[in-house]
Amino acid sequence: MNDRMQKAQDCLKAAKLLYSRFLVNAYEGNVSVRLGSSVLVTPSAVCKEELEVDDLVEVDIATGQTLSARNGRVPSSETKMHLCVYKNRPDIMGVAHAHPPFATAYAVAGKPIETRAYAEMRVLYDRIPICRYGRPGTEAVNADIPNVLKTHDVFLLANHGLVAAGPSAIVAAYRLEGVESIAKVLTLSQFHGGEDPLPREECKAIQEIYFDKRRQL
Repeated sequence: MNDRMQKAQDCLKAAKLLYSRFLVNAYEGNVSVRLGSSVLVTPSAVCKEELEVDDLVEVDIATGQTLSARNGRVPSSETKMHLCVYKNRPDIMGVAHAHPPFATAYAVAGKPIETRAYAEMRVLYDRIPICRYGRPGTEAVNADIPNVLKTHDVFLLANHGLVAAGPSAIVAAYRLEGVESIAKVLTLSQFHGGEDPLPREECKAIQEIYFDKRRQL
C-alpha cells in the first residue's frame, strides 16, 4: 500500500470512528490528513459511516484550491480551518473536528474545559482552550487558532464544536473521544457537589508534566 493510500485509509478510519462513537451525527464533522503540500479532507454532506476512499477530496494547503474530487464531491465547509492548522503546525499530519455533546456544551456556553480536580486531564491536555466565535466555513473561525496551537493540540470553537490535531487523523480522532469523556465526567461531577480540587502545588506539578511532554516533541 502506497503512502497516499495509507493516509486515505487513516482518514477514513478516523471519520468512521467519530460516527461510531456518536461524536457526530449523519452530516456533521470533518477529518483531514496531510499529504505534503496538499490534504485529503472528507467531503461535505456525506455521512461518515458511508465514506469510501474515492469520496475524499484533495485540496492545496497554500491556496485552498481543490486539486481532485470525485464527481459530485466538494470539500468540507470547514476546510479553511483545517488548512489553518496545517499552515501553523508543520508537525501536524491529521485534523479532526466534531460536535460531541458534552464538550460542545462547553463551546456553546463559551467556556474552556478546565479542572483542578481531574489529574489525568491535566497531564494529557492541561486544559481545552476556547477560540472566539467565527462564522462556520469562513476565515473568521481561524482568528485564535495560530496562537492556541503554540501550546495545545485540542481546542474548542466558541458556539460550534471541538477540534483536535495530531500525528495522524486517527490520533486526532482519539483525542476528540478522550476529551468528550473528560467533559462528561466534569459535567456529571456537578451532580455530586462539584469538584474536590487538588492542592495548587499538585496542579502546578502535573501541569509541568504536560509541558515537559510537549517540549520533548
